Amino acid sequence: MKRRNLLKIAGGSLALAGAGLHTGAVRASESAFAWSRASAQGLVGQAFWLNHPEAGALSITLAAVSAAPAKNPDPRVEQFSLVFHGPLQPAVIGNTYELEHPMLGRFALFMSPGGRAGGNAVYRSDFSLLL
Repeated sequence: MKRRNLLKIAGGSLALAGAGLHTGAVRASESAFAWSRASAQGLVGQAFWLNHPEAGALSITLAAVSAAPAKNPDPRVEQFSLVFHGPLQPAVIGNTYELEHPMLGRFALFMSPGGRAGGNAVYRSDFSLLL
């Protein structure tokens, strides 16, 4: 693969992840979803499929939505993190992954490893949304 093509693919994935756009076809029920702390909170406890480049589909669960208190919060910005729990193996490194959810469809999301919780690996995805 040529470097130019690789950069185009990577740039497109990052743009989709940053914009919160779907990578697949959008069903009518999906088009109304917009990321926010409140909408994410409604997904806690639900399963997602993470498309791992080597292991294929991995089941992960949205365990929590957290927001760190800011000293000087900006009322124009909503910041929160999605905290996922998944299997310890295979390792999921910090990268943009394709996720799938029954209601949301397929979408790209940047995830970072966040340690362990019991027998699960913890992954985090941070959001900073302009209101």
